[in-house]
Amino acid sequence: MKTLSFRLIQQGSVLILTLLLMVMLTIIAVTQVNFNSTQTHIATNTADEQVAFQTAEGALNEGINNLIAGNFPTASFLSNSNGLYYFNQNNAPIWATVDWTNTSAVILSFQGNSSAQAAYMIEQLPSVIIPGQNTSSPTQVFRITAHGVGASGSSPVTLQSTLELQQ
Repeated sequence: MKTLSFRLIQQGSVLILTLLLMVMLTIIAVTQVNFNSTQTHIATNTADEQVAFQTAEGALNEGINNLIAGNFPTASFLSNSNGLYYFNQNNAPIWATVDWTNTSAVILSFQGNSSAQAAYMIEQLPSVIIPGQNTSSPTQVFRITAHGVGASGSSPVTLQSTLELQQ
């Protein structure tokens, strides 16, 4: 009788030990799945941000090239619309308040792998006289701001650059 009860206790302890090992393996497996899911989200977000950055960078370069090519006459900045603005220091920065999806407020650029077209806007800043420059032909200064989003429609990226053009 004593041997029988000892054997039952042994079989019960093996069962409990097996159940504990199964619970531990299940916890490890669930943790690994959660970790892999997190890593996938990080990689997806990073790729999305890169698409947004490259789209915004392309729009910024397009704006710079159009300015250098002379595609925007100086008088067109005075209307403060269609993506061309004259800088006013008393107002909030236009690039911070503009609706980037409004085609009458920005200049649409290419879309690429993004979910929406990139856009840019150009502000004419006050002219400057560079030391040694003739005062009758000041240097025009422009701020180009470009905005792009990622493939998922999120991850917005805004880039800015300034350009000086001598008359």
